[in-house]
Amino acid sequence: MSDFDNVNNSDNFDEFFESIGYRFDESFGSGWERIAQSVKDIYNKTTDKFEDELSLPVAQTYVNDALQKFVTDNVKAILELRVEMHEDWFRLYCTVNAGGIYAEVASNFSLVHVQLDRNVQRFVFGQQTYTDILNLRCESFVKRQGVKLAIWFYHSVLKKDPLGFILSYVNIARAKDEVIYLDIHRWLKNNKKIMSTLHKVQINYGELEEEQMILKAQINYRDLLAASSNEDIIGDDDDPELMQGPINPVDDATEPSQE
Repeated sequence: MSDFDNVNNSDNFDEFFESIGYRFDESFGSGWERIAQSVKDIYNKTTDKFEDELSLPVAQTYVNDALQKFVTDNVKAILELRVEMHEDWFRLYCTVNAGGIYAEVASNFSLVHVQLDRNVQRFVFGQQTYTDILNLRCESFVKRQGVKLAIWFYHSVLKKDPLGFILSYVNIARAKDEVIYLDIHRWLKNNKKIMSTLHKVQINYGELEEEQMILKAQINYRDLLAASSNEDIIGDDDDPELMQGPINPVDDATEPSQE
């Protein structure tokens, strides 16, 4: 891979992002005056496409650490949310306790899209299998039978899966057809380490491997240089056209973003 392989030695998800940000600062903070004009010249020649793509491996443990910190710890109805990563797919485990219903469920997904930048922090997943009910307990026999009937109705009549409805009900994500939209800005916006890093590097897509996710990132030269200078080395007019996304990301991830 790259020098970023050893970020897996960090203690937690925050330190992973802090390590990325530190390495960018360290790389460009020394002697930037001598290279600033050269960087701008190169930047101006590559506005149609960034050439510097970095592969950032994120271990499965970091993803689960992030799910625990930013989702489980903040959503009362979610008792557990974790993933098991494999080549090109992952299995999501979710434990929900809401409305007198305790359920442990699991389903398989593909990673459709990742966008992590200063404006948008979004994951999009494609559901590959119906949800498996691993454990189901209800406060009454009638409610339990009602839940089982609802699952049967979804699978046998609607030919759909209820997981999207469950994630929407507990205000985690939004499902459209077999696609799950997860906007995580509301959990990241107050984390200065992560948001600072996303001003220096943007992540455009990702790939899944055994027990890790590989994020494909590109350097944001403008903000990276601005961190080391009081002068605007690269101005607004120099920005290339980036991936479209909402300027003000949704605070509530209950609707897929409207383009």
